[in-house]
Amino acid sequence: MPAFNEADNVEPVVREILAVMADNPWVDGFEVILVDDGSRDQTGAVMDALAATHPELTAIHHPQNRGFGAALRTGFAHTRGQAVSLISADGELGADQIVNLLREFGDYDLILSRRERTVGADRRFLTWGFDLVVRVVLGFWIDKDVGIYVVRGDLVRSLTLVSDTGLANLEIILQCREQGRRVARLGVTRFRQRLSGESKVANLSTVVRTLWEMVKLRWRLLRRRRYNRPGS
Repeated sequence: MPAFNEADNVEPVVREILAVMADNPWVDGFEVILVDDGSRDQTGAVMDALAATHPELTAIHHPQNRGFGAALRTGFAHTRGQAVSLISADGELGADQIVNLLREFGDYDLILSRRERTVGADRRFLTWGFDLVVRVVLGFWIDKDVGIYVVRGDLVRSLTLVSDTGLANLEIILQCREQGRRVARLGVTRFRQRLSGESKVANLSTVVRTLWEMVKLRWRLLRRRRYNRPGS
């Protein structure tokens, strides 16, 4: 669970996770890696207090804000589980949605869901524009790939992810596809309104940073495909 300036939201999200897991004892052990990505509020202190009283929680801190993707990489590197997922610190995603995917995980390497949420026209336009740019720059349409996911733990810990933005999630999908992994799309993930505060991704600086990382990712993909081409 990466977080940047989410002091008011971290505790209720963690409490919900613990309650959902208590209601699903068939899950044989779990851990929650809390990553404070250089927050300027009390996010880190809240995480430390929670981790001190719940052995399932681990709190990790970035001295400076490095970006959502960087926080994901830190979290993934510290996981130990057979299956790994992501949950936002803003409360938009219920932990039960992850458990629903985990029930269907089986022998898959990566299982995806389709995102469903109620947002305004401006956010829908931003999402449509982002999907279109991904289609143009990276060469595939992500409309059905952008919900929550569960990925095999040893696999995600072996992937080389470099994006510092939310593009890291797409890197997981791309690399699984390139490696011929067993990928499934099952169900719908229903997102809610964030508990409080403002989105950290729907702003101009993050959009520009993501677009630049997308161009760099495209270059890396082309180089890798050229290197792996027979006779090259």
